[in-house]
Amino acid sequence: MRIAGDTIRRNYLSRYETNYTDKYSSEKKIYSGRNFDRASENPIDAARALRVRKSMSEVESYQDNLKTADSIYTNAESSLMKLSEILQLSYEKMVEGAHGTRNQDDLNIIAMSLDNYAEEMVQSLNIDIADRKVFGGLNNETPAFKIEGSGNSKYVTYNGVAVNSTNDHEAFPYSGTSYVDIGIGMVTNSNSDRIDDQSAFPITFNGAECTGCGMTSKTASVDLMSLVKDYDYNMSISMGGRSRLIRFSGGANPEESVKNINEALKNAFQETAEIDPETGKLDFIDYNDIQVYKNAPISDETGAIDFNSIVQNGGADNYYSLVVNMNGKTKYVDFQGGDTVTDCMRNLTQSLNEQFGQDKFFVQADGKIQNKTGKSYAEVSNGYNFADVPITQRDPADEDSQDAIDMDALQAAASSAEDGTTFAVNINGKRVVMSIGDTKEDTASATNKGIAVSGVFGVPEVPYLTETGTIVSPNKDYMIVIDNADPNSAQFDFTEVDGYANNIMQLILDSAKLLREGDQDMVARYADLLYASQSNLSIAIADLGTNSKFIEFSQDRLEDVLINLKSKQNDIESTDLPSEITRWKVLESVYNASLQMGSSVLSQTIFNYIN
Repeated sequence: MRIAGDTIRRNYLSRYETNYTDKYSSEKKIYSGRNFDRASENPIDAARALRVRKSMSEVESYQDNLKTADSIYTNAESSLMKLSEILQLSYEKMVEGAHGTRNQDDLNIIAMSLDNYAEEMVQSLNIDIADRKVFGGLNNETPAFKIEGSGNSKYVTYNGVAVNSTNDHEAFPYSGTSYVDIGIGMVTNSNSDRIDDQSAFPITFNGAECTGCGMTSKTASVDLMSLVKDYDYNMSISMGGRSRLIRFSGGANPEESVKNINEALKNAFQETAEIDPETGKLDFIDYNDIQVYKNAPISDETGAIDFNSIVQNGGADNYYSLVVNMNGKTKYVDFQGGDTVTDCMRNLTQSLNEQFGQDKFFVQADGKIQNKTGKSYAEVSNGYNFADVPITQRDPADEDSQDAIDMDALQAAASSAEDGTTFAVNINGKRVVMSIGDTKEDTASATNKGIAVSGVFGVPEVPYLTETGTIVSPNKDYMIVIDNADPNSAQFDFTEVDGYANNIMQLILDSAKLLREGDQDMVARYADLLYASQSNLSIAIADLGTNSKFIEFSQDRLEDVLINLKSKQNDIESTDLPSEITRWKVLESVYNASLQMGSSVLSQTIFNYIN
């Protein structure tokens, strides 16, 4: 059988190119040290290599986070150690000032030294590492600690609130903790939407916890006789982790001044709603959305809720209340109407599940309530005899307008109502039952008292001024700290009543004040308090040391993990040089043989005879 020359040459060139490609591929693996360059060359190993590289990238990220944490902890520990040294110097100065042989000039010099020590402490605590206020909690914008006031009225603030105002270090603004992921499974707590502190590493600290906060007990007393009629005053007041600026005018007599201050305090601290007897609007909440409660329309024949009637008679503008009995349990259930039957069904289902527990009910379009098993229906009835409360709707074109209750019309409707009639409205999603009095003022007062007691809008914690001028906190654990807020405005006289500061810097400032006043006996007491207050600082330093050890352990752990991953990457991606060199030698021999064969296979041309 004769084989054509073109076929021989074509097959030869094809094999030649294959031999050359194999030889070149082997050379490339030897020189690059890589087993493949493209995923298409080895898809399975490429996928494995990608997973290993991703893990290596994560480990390197964790290592960077640990380096940042290590830097933060090193500087934080240095800062607290410096604080401890300053505290010891302050203690020695206070003991020196408590010595009875010192004259007033000596005491003033010692007081100046103590003020400077407190300033140094503040500067040490306001360190900024890696764009983080280390002792500011979640505050990364402004210095956490400040010394406010001047002279004998200096006080320390933490994130804008006086450190003496509460014994709870978590009550201050930005009191949380910042974390970094170091590869121990960082997750978010579903209840708080915050990072679970067991799954990440803390890199900022609550400065109020480290240095102490609050007092043994404390309030303040305003000198009512120092207030001048019609003069405007500014007061800075901190209580329970909240800081407010209030403005008030002096009265014609102490009673009027007390009234003015209490009104200012209420406006500043009140956080619940109150009905105004004249306008029918609610103060202390941003927006009043008032809707009426009605008796739910229930069919006598089927015992089902008539959703069509709800849609046709106000829709989502009304709220309804039902007594629902199912599976031996009876509950009052409030729900909002809807503009469609579907809306009504959804709103009622949500309210049922809130009262009875999640996912136990199925509301049908015909108004019947069935349990999820489909085996039984709920019994429904009206538990209240609701009356229409006259509502004045807000003007949509006016951003400042609000829904309001027509108090005059309400009193008129109440005068003709039957016994057992319930006047109730839904305000911003909360039910408010109106306690009807003889006058609209009585109605507003009784209703507001019920709102406060029920806590439907939150329990108000408003400080108030007694007739003797003492500011009282509703929570006995809260401390009151006040000051003249604006040195350019009218000044009022006040005194601090009782209490020793728990914060080490505030103790030092208070000691300096006592020294300037010449009260050496009390300075001796404060020296003892300062010595005893080192416990918080010692605990913070110990915690830093423990966490620093954990950083070292984690760095070693991640280094081992990275070595293992690199070994795994090498197994997958790197070339086995001894085997590949042997293979290359074989491929080179095959390639050279194919070159020699070419002289026999390929036709000679004129160029072969030129020589």
